[in-house]
Amino acid sequence: MTVDVSTKELLVARDGLDVHKEKFAALNAQVGVEVLPLAHQYNLRVSPNSDSAVAVEALLGSALPTSPSWVSSPAGQTIIWLGPDEWLIIDTPHHTDFEASLRDATKGHGAVVDQSGQRISLLITGDAPGLLAKGTALNLHSTAFPRGAALQGFLARAVVIYLSRSENSSRIELVVRTSFARYVADWLLDAALDPLAYPTPYGERTCH
Repeated sequence: MTVDVSTKELLVARDGLDVHKEKFAALNAQVGVEVLPLAHQYNLRVSPNSDSAVAVEALLGSALPTSPSWVSSPAGQTIIWLGPDEWLIIDTPHHTDFEASLRDATKGHGAVVDQSGQRISLLITGDAPGLLAKGTALNLHSTAFPRGAALQGFLARAVVIYLSRSENSSRIELVVRTSFARYVADWLLDAALDPLAYPTPYGERTCH
């Protein structure tokens, strides 16, 4: 059988949360949930302060964070600290040949792994700490989780990366493994819509 590639439709990447997007858009609550566009993601392993790390920083135009935090490069990439010698780089602008340039910068003394299909990002707005407190023991309020902070931990039964995107914790991004994305999306909808679990705006709750 011969396939005419000229008439074959190109494959388009999908995040698998189309149904959830409609439900998120219909939320009428103290919080909002948005599925962010798919981005290229790269896991970087390199020895800190090495010549390779310096070359990577020159490519990014930004220092690699050295604590549980994230920074944004001048070109719009998000660089997330995962460990002493490990970072996740989210390239939302989809720069051409960025992966090859990143590999060249390590000079063979590091590792770059394309993980673009492994994670999905969701943005929680409004009373994000109040909503997420139903599923995590992490303190995500602004006093403990200021803009630029990054933490790894559980949300219900899924491991996610939490990124603080605002000074007052009103914008928290969740970086979720694809295999847990629908589970996390269902959990967020349930937590936002359950009147018993989320009865009043943050700051107006009372204990009985």
